[in-house]
Parts: sequence; structure tokens; C-alpha cells
Amino acid sequence: MGIKQVFKIGAIASLVSAVVAAPLATAQTLLIKDAKVITLGDQGTVQMGDLLVKDGRIEQVAEDLGNLNADLVIDGRGKVVTPGIIAPSSELGLTEIGAAASTNDSAIEDASIGAGFNPSVAFNPHSTLIPFNRAGGVTRAVVVPSSQEKIFAGQGFAIKLTGEFDSVTNDALVQKVYFGEYGAELAGGSRARAYEQIEGALAQAKEYADNRDAIRRGEWRELDYSIDDLESLQPLLIGEQSLLITANRASDILQLLALAEQYKLKLIVEGAAEGWMVAEQLSAARVPVIVDAMGNSPDAFEKLGARMDNAALLQKAGVTVVISGPGYAGSHNSYLSRQGAGNAVAYGLPFEEGIRAITANAASVFGLEGGVLVPGGVADLVLWSGDPLEVTSYAELVVIDGKPQSLVNRSTRLRDRYLHPQSGTGHGYKK
Repeated sequence: MGIKQVFKIGAIASLVSAVVAAPLATAQTLLIKDAKVITLGDQGTVQMGDLLVKDGRIEQVAEDLGNLNADLVIDGRGKVVTPGIIAPSSELGLTEIGAAASTNDSAIEDASIGAGFNPSVAFNPHSTLIPFNRAGGVTRAVVVPSSQEKIFAGQGFAIKLTGEFDSVTNDALVQKVYFGEYGAELAGGSRARAYEQIEGALAQAKEYADNRDAIRRGEWRELDYSIDDLESLQPLLIGEQSLLITANRASDILQLLALAEQYKLKLIVEGAAEGWMVAEQLSAARVPVIVDAMGNSPDAFEKLGARMDNAALLQKAGVTVVISGPGYAGSHNSYLSRQGAGNAVAYGLPFEEGIRAITANAASVFGLEGGVLVPGGVADLVLWSGDPLEVTSYAELVVIDGKPQSLVNRSTRLRDRYLHPQSGTGHGYKK
């Protein structure tokens, strides 16, 4: 492209205006100079180094790459580079306003158990929540359906937060299921009934796999679940799809570990408020957990053992820990997983493991690109104004597939509209 531009980033606005310019939005090479680079790879953390991106991939990370020519060169002194944040469980692109049914495409009220529900065709890459979370450093996300009727919610998929129509990267990635208190509620009021439904569906899916032709010809006993649902459970049984299941009580987690062992499932436990109580069992089974690191309030009986050092205790026991956004706002505010990771570090989680819990671990658990900054790896990264786990730091540059992304979102537009009423927003906003 032959365009070289150098930026010394002192304020977010200057960089935002730069990266949305046409020559830079399509930059093929990007060089960040003299920044602290947390690679999460074999190079570890380079305290003051350079990072070169070429054609969407990390080309090099080194202490000094010299005066290389690049389409975009950024002075990163005093800044920190990390892999992009990966949201492990969200409804991004499927929901806009929780209270407005017309903006929600994440749930269904029919089908026998719901395992066949795949909402990826309803994904909206132009959702306002995508640029909002992207500005907070989120580059990829796992999107899962929700349910108010059945314990099987359906199939989740992965996206990159570019806002483009080809944003879906991994379809039918996970099967979302509810257990614990909410699963019991959906199943009729008892955990036993919820477990029976989960185990029964898996057993009949296996029966279907062993007798598929006869069942399809109608020469078999009548099964409780639809062909669509039983077909949708086959990837679980052969290890091509993960079972993402919510559970918080320690005894519930143990039941799920036994179920996963029985059916050889790739289990991911979401919630795990009392995970620390069974950390050794989770570690031995190599089952990862997704936790809200700021969730220490026992707002349910299944969370009476919740504690702020849950993530630290799990990680110390050898469990792969992924940190999600906080509580009910975890989807809309997925970017706040960074704050959760900071809290986890404050309560004993090693700093680098805090970064890993919102990046590399999520990529590893779900089999996604990104999460690390290594040569040949996808160039999903964030340049932070300071310590990435400090709440006052912010993203100054977000790169997905090697391309700088716009940090403009609905919130910044509203800010600018009222902060600078003289800029042409109409006389109604002028003093």
C-alpha cells in the first residue's frame, strides 16, 4: 500500500479517528513499537518489545525489530499489548434489549428437548452490543441460546466481533444445557428430574446411533425425543461437540463429572460457584470451568459456598479456568470479564493466569483461533493504555484478523452528541 503512518497514542480519540481511515482499516502490515507484550506463548511477556502483523497473522514478536517498513507503525511506549478478549458465553448478536421480545432470537418454546435448535441463522452482526464490547477489547465470542422452557437450550456458535456478515467462525460448537436450580425448575422442580432428562436424552441418542436405519424406517420402539434432537446430540457422543452445562453446587458438579465419564463427553461447567470444593475432581477429569470471578454473593442456595478466590483455588488445583462477564449482565457487558480477572488476581490468581483466563484459556477450551500472540497465529490483539486488569485502563487499539477496528459505538456517539452540542447535532442539544 506504500503508506506509513506513525502514531504516538496519548488519547483514545486520536487513534480512533486514525484507524477508521480507509488506508488503515485495510492495512496489510502493522508494527507496534516498544510496548509491553504479553504473548501467553513460549516467549512469555516481553517487557519492552515490538510486534509485527502481516496479512492478518502475527509475523514476529521481539525486543527490537528495528526500523521495519509497515503500513501502520504505532509507538506503544507505556502501553500493554495482549491477545484479544474472548467472551466464553454470551448472546451477542442474538439479543438487543432483554425486555423487548422482538429483539431476542436466542430462545424457543417448541420441540421436544431443544437440542436441535441452532440460532446462528438469526445472528445479527450489526447488533449495537458488538461494537460496544469490541471497544472494551473483546475480539471473539461464543454465542449460546437461552431457554425458559427446557433444559436443552440448543447449539452455540463462535463469532469474531468485526461486525461483518461473515462473522460466524464456528457453527454448532457447543450444546447448551441447564442443570442445578434453574435446570431443576425447567425440568419440573427437581434436580433428579433434570438429571433424568439429560441422561435419558443421551441414552436414547446412543440407542438411535446404534439403530439409526431401523428407527428411521419405523421398525423400532417409539423414542421420547425427535429425530432432529437425537441427530443433534450425535456430535456430543463422538466428541466433536462440547457439552456446556450450568451448575454451581459442588454435588451437582460431581454428578456431571460422573455423567461425562459414562458417555465420554467433552464437558464444560459454567457457573461453578462452589467449584473450589471439588477442584481436585475437576482437575483429575480435565474439565474446564467458566466462572464469574466477581460472584461471591450467595444469591441462591446452590451458591452458599461462593467465594472471591474461587478462580485462584481452581487454577491452583490444575483446573483450566475461563472468566466470563458478571452475572445477568454478562452478555451485554462481556467486556467486564477483564474486571473479573482483575478481581481474581486480587484474590490470589497469578497475574498472567488472569490474562489467560479471558483469552488463551477460552480459545483452548472452545478450539478457537486467537488467545495468544505467537508467530503464525491470528492477529487478534488489544493495545491497552496501561495494566489490562486495572479498571481505569482502556483499549486504545483493537485488531481482529490483523485489521484495526473502529472503537466508535453507541455510547461514544451519545457522549459526543451531548459533550459537543455545537458540532451539528441540532439546536435541541445546545445550551
